[in-house]
Amino acid sequence: MSFELTPASWQLWCLAILALGMLMAVEWDLREHRIPNALILFLLLTGLALQTVGPTNGRGGLFDAFPGALGIGSALLGVLLGLLIYLPFYMMRTMGAGDVKLMAALGAFVGTGEVIGLALFVLIAGGVLSVIRMLLKRNARLVLNNVKLILIGMGHGGSGFDPATQSADRMPYALSFATGLAVFSYWRLSGGMQILGF
Repeated sequence: MSFELTPASWQLWCLAILALGMLMAVEWDLREHRIPNALILFLLLTGLALQTVGPTNGRGGLFDAFPGALGIGSALLGVLLGLLIYLPFYMMRTMGAGDVKLMAALGAFVGTGEVIGLALFVLIAGGVLSVIRMLLKRNARLVLNNVKLILIGMGHGGSGFDPATQSADRMPYALSFATGLAVFSYWRLSGGMQILGF
C-alpha cells in the first residue's frame, strides 16, 4: 500500500507542522529566551522536503485555492528572501539571530510568493503585542527611549541601543511569529489577497 499526498493532505501536513513548530518555538522562547537551531533546521528541511515531494497541482503554493508544492527552486528562494527581509533588523540589533533564521525557515514553506506578506504580518503582530506588553508592564518611557536610540542610530550608521543593558524586558518574539503566521494563514485561506508576491 503506497502513501500518496493529495493537494489537500499536503496542505494539511504543511499547516500542522508549522503549527507544531510555532508552539515549540514559543514555548522555548518563553522559557529560554531563544529559539533552538535544531527546531529551525527541522522546519527548514521539512519545508524544503514538502515543497520538493508534494503534489504540484499547478504549483499554487500553500495558501492557493488549489494548493500545490512550489518545487525546490522557489522554496530555496523563499528561504533566501526570508533571510534578507529580517537581516537588517538583526544588524540593527533589534531582532535576534534565531528570529531571522526562523523567518528563513518559514520561507521554505511559503516560497517567494508569500514570504513578504508573512514577514509583514509577523512585524505587525510584533508591534501590536509590544504595545500591549508595554501598557501592561507600564514601562512606556523605557520602550520609547529605546525606540529613539534605535532611530538615532539608524541615521548615524550604528545603533545607540544596546539590548543587553537597555532592554525593556524583552518580549519573546516567537510569539509574534506564531500570531503573525496564524493571522496570515487565516487571511490567505479565507480568500485574502496575496501581498507583494512574485
